[in-house]
Amino acid sequence: MFKKIDNSFAYSVLAGGPIINIFTIGKDGIEDGMTAAWSCPFDPDVLLVVIDKTHTTAKNIRETKKLVIALPTKEGIEDSLKLGSIHGRDDQNKLNKVKLERTENFNYPILKSSIAYFECELADENLFEDKGICLAKVQHVYVQEQYWDDKEQAFVPGCFNTIHHVAGSKFSFGGTVVE
Repeated sequence: MFKKIDNSFAYSVLAGGPIINIFTIGKDGIEDGMTAAWSCPFDPDVLLVVIDKTHTTAKNIRETKKLVIALPTKEGIEDSLKLGSIHGRDDQNKLNKVKLERTENFNYPILKSSIAYFECELADENLFEDKGICLAKVQHVYVQEQYWDDKEQAFVPGCFNTIHHVAGSKFSFGGTVVE
């Protein structure tokens, strides 16, 4: 049997994908990071991310055509909230407030608590400019080695502890809501 709920909860029902962090560097060399909830695979080596066209992250992607998408874990909720609550245009030093490490090839920042990251290039400039839909062509994928099973080509059982946005500062982790 289905239960009718208020339409205002449509986002909470559908938004089941993992929270991601997006990191960019502007042409001025200033690094930026944000938290987003609207992402999914598009093709085997292309990710789709929706980004507000007015954000610093979008400006940086338009300028450099590069971005890094990282999957934070439960340990990264606090840092993800910091990234998601401060705009780069308001605080160019916001990355100083979180724990970071660098990516292998692009040398971009990512949260230390990330379980995986994707170094990407913008695949469709017109779509991004028009709709804010970023098709990110994956150039390199890295996963924490202790969590990856080479034989199965998948995360090891029980390790995939990504966080999922519920509403506001509430997240779901393994079916449990945390704040």
